[in-house]
Parts: sequence; C-alpha cells; structure tokens
Amino acid sequence: MVILIAVSMMIYFVKAPSMSNSWSVGNAHSPSVTISGDQVEILNFRDIDWVKLDKTPTDSIQTRKQIEQDGYRTLNFPLSDIQTLKVAVSHFSAISEIAHLFILFELKDKTVIGLSVEARKEQGEDYTLIGGLTAKFEVIYLLGSHNDLVGLRQQRYEDVYIYPIKAKPAEVQSLFKVAAARTNQLDKNPELYHLFFKNCTTEIVSLVNQLSDQKYPWFVQHLAPGDAGKTLYELDMIDVKADSFEELQKLTLYKP
Repeated sequence: MVILIAVSMMIYFVKAPSMSNSWSVGNAHSPSVTISGDQVEILNFRDIDWVKLDKTPTDSIQTRKQIEQDGYRTLNFPLSDIQTLKVAVSHFSAISEIAHLFILFELKDKTVIGLSVEARKEQGEDYTLIGGLTAKFEVIYLLGSHNDLVGLRQQRYEDVYIYPIKAKPAEVQSLFKVAAARTNQLDKNPELYHLFFKNCTTEIVSLVNQLSDQKYPWFVQHLAPGDAGKTLYELDMIDVKADSFEELQKLTLYKP
C-alpha cells in the first residue's frame, strides 16, 4: 500500500491538469462565484434533470445535450440569506467506509446550494480507483441544487444520509465564502484529483479547517469518508437528537 501511494504521488506531481473541452455529462461547465457586498452570483449553477436525462435514449444525442445545457443557470441571492449547513454522505458501495461526501447550504426560502467536490471526467471516461490514484482526473467544485446533487445519487439507488450541522448562520456564511474562493481558484487554475489526498472529504475538511479549531480525523478524511456521519456524531456536531448512531441513521436517511 505504501509503495502504491508513493508511486501514485510521483505520477500526480509530474502530470499536468487537462484543459479539455470534451467533458462528460455533468462536468461540462466549471462554476464561478462573485460576492459583492451582500450579493452573491453563481455562474454555471448546476440543476440538471437527471430523471429526464435518464429516460432519454442514448442515441438521442442532441436532445441529451440540450437537457444538459438547460441544466446550467445563473443563481443570485443575498449572502445573509444563508442560514444552515448540512453534510450529505452517499454510500455507493457495499463497503461502508467508501462513500461520497458533499455539503448543502440552505437559504431562508429553503433554496439549497450544494457543493460537491468530484473527479472531473472527460467523455468516455469512467471513475475508477486506479484512475483516482494515477492523476487521470481533474478536481472540480460543483455547485448545484438539491434535486441535482441528491437526485443524481437517488437515480443510482445510493443510500444518502443528510446530517444537519450545529452552526450559526454567520459561521455557515463564512464557510460559503471560503468555498467560493476555492471554487474560483479551480475555475481559473485546474488541479488534479487524488483518491487519498485531494478528494471530496479532504477538500471540504480543508475549507472547514480555515475557520475552525476542530480537527477531523486523518483516517476518515483520506481513507474512510463513509465514516463521516459517525465521526460527526462522536464530535457532537449533528443537530439531531438521537440516543445512538444507529438511531441517527434511521432519522437522517433521505427519503424523497
């Protein structure tokens, strides 16, 4: 394992990020965020109708392209409207430690702005663990709606747990600003994804660490993102009353 990680890091540091224009569905546009005073504007906010896309035949190329293109829009809102934060953990494997973690900012009017850090795939590419280790993908910060980010996982029949986090609105707004800055950085200067060291969990934890002294366990960050819910529960960061983690899981499993 140590040798494998060492080799993967050597590849990571010598390979340059791709500037491809041939991205897979859902990766076509990188978002950017402008914050001016209390006003926020997100370009390329993703809101793809995955159900509609899934029902469209794969040979209907132009129709599928139009559905994807229609799924990007500009979103404007006051920064001060951001009120709450939730952490979503989507289990896509029979191995419980393997999962995808993303976060959800919620506004006063219940609009949700999700942030999902992902491997940005080109057309014809599929995500693989080996690809994640060998710098095959770029990393992208996707800003999208609840229906898009959670709905996509539902389409894949993944178990999604959504944990409300104990945080004041001002703290959540500060986290959004930090996330926006990182989103813009990657939009201008692409970086490579790494399965262990630059993944969905390590990136989000790095944002939180800029604002908090609470240290998140290294093992969960790098090797076991599926344990994120249990870790947050043990750190008393989840704003749900439950006598055990098992009870919490029953309460937070997302059911549309």
